[in-house]
Amino acid sequence: MKKSRFAAGLLRVIALASLVTAFTAGALHASDLKDQQPAGHLSAVGYAREMPPGAPMGAAYLALQNLSTSEYVLERIELPAHPEGRVELHTTLQENGISKMRALGQLALPALASLEMRPGGTHLMVHGVRLQAGAQLPVKLIFADGSSFQLSLPVLGLNDAPPAGMSAEVEQEDHHHHHGHHGHG
Repeated sequence: MKKSRFAAGLLRVIALASLVTAFTAGALHASDLKDQQPAGHLSAVGYAREMPPGAPMGAAYLALQNLSTSEYVLERIELPAHPEGRVELHTTLQENGISKMRALGQLALPALASLEMRPGGTHLMVHGVRLQAGAQLPVKLIFADGSSFQLSLPVLGLNDAPPAGMSAEVEQEDHHHHHGHHGHG
């Protein structure tokens, strides 16, 4: 009788361990799916601009629309096809009539709001990738909640119009650049 109680208890422990393992595996699977899915209800379009000759880095622009009732905070942008490259979030500020770029640590996208990056305003600086017209630049947006959103940005020629849904206007037209030429626009 002692052996059957011991065996029954052991079976219960094994069954419980199996359930915990199955639950944990399911939770990890759900987490993996979350990483692959768009951040909640997010709509995004964008483009990168071809780099002029001699430019050490390029620029890209996004139009983001948050359709959810929660704020999203963009923490970083990865380049899946270019692990050697990096992307920095920047904004351009006017100080005493001079335009200066400043790196941003993150970018908040309020609930039910839109944000459009433009030349002369908020933009992405692309380092370590030669942007050529006609190419595609895959990007992965990583948000503070761990979610991500992947899209591919067309690389447009220097004189090409932005894609539908994005403005061609420069945010600050009449300014002098304090930084080196970065291929904005």
